[in-house]
Amino acid sequence: MGNMDSKNLHRLIPRICSGDYTQQELISFVNLVQKISLSYLKYQEIIGKHIRWERRERSNELEDMAIDCVAGLFMRNEHGDFIQLKRYFEPHLEQTPPPDSVELLILLRRLVIKKTKQELSRIFKERDPEGAKIIRNIRVAVKNAKDLGTFREMGKEYVFFRKEVFAGVEAAGENGYDGYAYEKKEEEIDPVYLRKDKPTIPEKVLRMAYLDDYNPKDHVSTSIRKMLRVVAEDERYQNCLPTDIIARLIRHTNLEVVRSRLLAQIEEKSSFDYVKMQEINQAKQNVLRKVRAKIEKQYVASGKISPQKGDIYYRTLADVLEDITHSKKIESYYRHLRKYMPELTQKQYRREERTIFEYLGKLTKKWYREYLKDLL
Repeated sequence: MGNMDSKNLHRLIPRICSGDYTQQELISFVNLVQKISLSYLKYQEIIGKHIRWERRERSNELEDMAIDCVAGLFMRNEHGDFIQLKRYFEPHLEQTPPPDSVELLILLRRLVIKKTKQELSRIFKERDPEGAKIIRNIRVAVKNAKDLGTFREMGKEYVFFRKEVFAGVEAAGENGYDGYAYEKKEEEIDPVYLRKDKPTIPEKVLRMAYLDDYNPKDHVSTSIRKMLRVVAEDERYQNCLPTDIIARLIRHTNLEVVRSRLLAQIEEKSSFDYVKMQEINQAKQNVLRKVRAKIEKQYVASGKISPQKGDIYYRTLADVLEDITHSKKIESYYRHLRKYMPELTQKQYRREERTIFEYLGKLTKKWYREYLKDLL
């Protein structure tokens, strides 16, 4: 029946707009509009969007959602006219010659899909207002940043460092220009630069690396850049990030900050505090003993690093532990190390220090966590 409806649109749509329709014609038109919306929702599911609320294959959930999405098109005024349909179609119907059924079907699909997208956006905001706000903030941050860009692929949105701008930032001195002065423009997506043959970074891996450089006071754009630097420097993964992963990470870190603040407020000074601090300090000393032994036996004794560098690594890791214990802003490993090696550049750090030092950093945190778990 739907096929017949779409073939008769040159007769049906003028009647719907003028109010000169039968009940059966209206039902046929509503069914066709719902079918167009439903096919769009199904396509969104095929490309990976989670449309259903319950994530179960309930037979009529998408059908109900399609009706919800298009219901606004059938709003009437006090005279019983379908105001949105009249406003949209009448300028086309007044043309000479008027559009045929095929042209009207194209116009109808455009209207229904636009309306469905708008309503989907509203539905998702109602389900998750906080998530919608974070996504909106990410899009605004990317739009206002000259070094960030987005592209869509298979229904998914990705954020990346613009190739020429990122290169400009790295080589600003040599080329004599400021990378951020570039005008924002749409450029072709370079699959080699984006490493599209590689997998997307697993969320857990990104989270661990990002938290090392995380600062609760960061703006959204700074958080995005910190995440993108993780993938820019790790050639095992694509050189871009899906927007939804960025949003989840921002959301989770925000929640953790709120939770730790609440815990800090709840844990007022008690008679146990002194004892607890003594035990924590003891745990810290135990960890630092293990760290020193590891540096001496595995790296200094084998000649992989000099005794002087071993001492710098040890002192830097003691600072890292101090920050963690007192819930200070956690600096990146690179910034910590630069306190003892002021001449160290990012490039040198990545080339010469990162592998060994960050392994030791992760080990230090792991041992400390294990001691604290036993204590608390």
